[in-house]
Amino acid sequence: MNQSTETNRPAAITFACTAGFVWAALSIPLIFFSSTKTIGTWYPPYLAFTVLASFASVYGIWIQKRWGFYGYIAFNVINQVVLISMGMWTLFSILIPAIVIGVSYKHLKELN
Repeated sequence: MNQSTETNRPAAITFACTAGFVWAALSIPLIFFSSTKTIGTWYPPYLAFTVLASFASVYGIWIQKRWGFYGYIAFNVINQVVLISMGMWTLFSILIPAIVIGVSYKHLKELN
């Protein structure tokens, strides 16, 4: 059988998910930096969890599932609260998540 692998995924979702995947991938080395361990012994495992949660949620958006969108929002709200409470929040820490959330929200009706 020769099945087509075409998708109805909007180009904006593809772009946003690619940015989300790259953002998560760039965070992986931070787990192993010694400066990350100085924040607290709990922070490297938390960072590993956020990377995994980000990959899972962005994958959900990639395959056009609403659970990916809602999971990404929940994970990022928690992450932003943690960053603010630690005094580590910057505008850059919300930039990529805001793009992914905004684009996904625009196409929410197309997600099942």
